[in-house]
Amino acid sequence: MSKRPYPPAKVAAKGKRAGTEKLVSLIARRFRMRNLGTWVVRDMRGKPGVLSVHATGRAFDLGYSSRADALAAIAFLVKHEGQLGITLINDYLHGKHGRTWKCDRQAWLVHSSPVLGPARGHWLHVEIDAWAADDAATIARVWSVLPKP
Repeated sequence: MSKRPYPPAKVAAKGKRAGTEKLVSLIARRFRMRNLGTWVVRDMRGKPGVLSVHATGRAFDLGYSSRADALAAIAFLVKHEGQLGITLINDYLHGKHGRTWKCDRQAWLVHSSPVLGPARGHWLHVEIDAWAADDAATIARVWSVLPKP
């Protein structure tokens, strides 16, 4: 793992991106999660005029029933973040206000205020690099050789 710049949302995509959709399906199947949504052109919640990463097609939300499955998914994604192009993970159920892992710090930030919005939710928000969002074949190939948790 090495720090790398966090890519902000700049331009909305024209539709869903193949790599994003592939990664969502792979994570959901392995960790018993469900796709709560990927591409939608909108601003960030609570930040008018600031484009959501969902609008770029590089973000997705995964719902879960089992916290153990979610924690296993989080550990797996952080461990293989560089190979899968993971840039950010929001874990809404951690602590009182959630936590965020980012590629530019290679660490978790536990929030002391409700910056993530509605905390205590049973979902993860994940963002990925542009190459990962566009390259379903590479995502599938990399996923197939990563050790199963």
